[in-house]
Amino acid sequence: MKRETRGDYLGRSLTKKGMALALTTIFILAGILAGSALAAPKRGDIYRGSMATDLTNLDLHKTQAQIDNAVLGMTVYEPLFTYDEKFNVKPFLCESYKMSPDGLNLTLNLKKGVKFHNLAELKAEDAKFCLDRVRDPNLPGSAQRNSLQNVKEVMVTDPYQVQVIMSKPIPNILYTLATSVGTVGMMPKKVLEANDNKVVKPIGTGPYEFASWERDSKVMLKRFEAYSSADGPVDGYLGKRNRYFDQLIFNVMKEPATRIMALDRGDLDAVPVLPYPQIDDLKKRKDVRVVTGLAPDAPWYLFYVNFNHPYLSKVDFRKAMAYALDRKEITKAAVWGYGTPTFSIIPPMLPAYSPDLEKMTPQYDPAKAKEFLQKTGYKGEKIKILTSKNYTPMYDQVVAAQAMWAAIGINTEVEVVDWATHLARWQKGEHEILSFAMIGRMDPLSQAWALSKDNYYGYKNQEAFAIREAMQNTWDPQKQNDLFRKLYALTCEEVPFMINFYIHNSIALKPYVKGYENFDLFGGRVWNYYFEK
Repeated sequence: MKRETRGDYLGRSLTKKGMALALTTIFILAGILAGSALAAPKRGDIYRGSMATDLTNLDLHKTQAQIDNAVLGMTVYEPLFTYDEKFNVKPFLCESYKMSPDGLNLTLNLKKGVKFHNLAELKAEDAKFCLDRVRDPNLPGSAQRNSLQNVKEVMVTDPYQVQVIMSKPIPNILYTLATSVGTVGMMPKKVLEANDNKVVKPIGTGPYEFASWERDSKVMLKRFEAYSSADGPVDGYLGKRNRYFDQLIFNVMKEPATRIMALDRGDLDAVPVLPYPQIDDLKKRKDVRVVTGLAPDAPWYLFYVNFNHPYLSKVDFRKAMAYALDRKEITKAAVWGYGTPTFSIIPPMLPAYSPDLEKMTPQYDPAKAKEFLQKTGYKGEKIKILTSKNYTPMYDQVVAAQAMWAAIGINTEVEVVDWATHLARWQKGEHEILSFAMIGRMDPLSQAWALSKDNYYGYKNQEAFAIREAMQNTWDPQKQNDLFRKLYALTCEEVPFMINFYIHNSIALKPYVKGYENFDLFGGRVWNYYFEK
């Protein structure tokens, strides 16, 4: 028998150790893979969220209420166009589109095989019916009638193709068809016709279908098993919609404290629209994940002034008011700092915006404010500020601003009214100073509506009107943005209104809710959320 040498022993030992190490590595990798498989998203759970107010309408063609669009838009109803991760407008239920050189003929080629919740296929006749419907002057509360008023005719040119014929170019028509407020969702023509053009039960093409609505209680949606509208890599609202949950339940809870308590009890998985005074404390907790941030369509809080008023009509008086305002402090007072202070008519997340633009704005400077005020002949006459407490920041920004204006010698008095009265008086121009908020728009033309001939507060500036008219006659995005910046510069000189801040969105989620990303501040993609428990 051959005697084993030390080298043989060491070689045999190393071989055994190598095999053991290899086996260990295999087991570890197998465990990792098994763990990954176990951690992969599963179907079957029920997602429970909250609503700060109840729905107002099940027909998105007839409402601009944010809550209606937030719950039903992109989940039940889907539009022809939508936004990618960088907030560029892209085709959605359209496969492709083409605009004629003169900007008067838009050809839309629909995706084939897209199913409504009643399993009928979306075709050109449905798209035409919906595009005609939202322009119908007899449709109560039509949200996009004015935006599409220059559409002359919609023609079916193929079972999957429509042509939109315009009397004048509508440079923001793709934005209008992509909007998440007043959503031009696709609905089945035959079902609407059978119900006297009324939405009895919402039927769309979305990843979830309508189940029930218990007024002032909850809205329930269920997974649409035959969903076929979107696939591919996730890119904003584009891409695959996984539909992990069996059901989505949105509970109406109007009191902020009630929503937070329900989250603590485990009755809710997520709570959007957090009460500002509680956000800081919520962020310190380990049992919830809090996300806050600026969305590109964020509402903006501002002060309008009546141009028929003897002092407010004077640019020096308006400049005195503007230089007296510390926008950072107003943002802290109104939304506890959860807003972006700016004077800009251009939302800070849109391509036309640049931080350099802030250099043009009236900065907080009480001494300069007093200099402008002295030029106006103002003798301390009382000026009324109209506001409402229905939206807390709308009232709180007044309290902060009133003290700042008093510091330079402007005497104001606050008038508080209910929201319906507040809204009506805005539209009639029945106010002196008006505390208000505007819904943010993604396209420059709509965002700058307050500088149009149709404004409610008596502003008349031919230069501003000419710039907007130029915007209405160009399809070039770069030219649109250049004109947008010119309007911005004009607001810094003219001070037709005083913007204070753009509000931040917020949400608290249980740690087991996965799939929520920054884009979801713009609009929650609940179909891609899942539970990891």
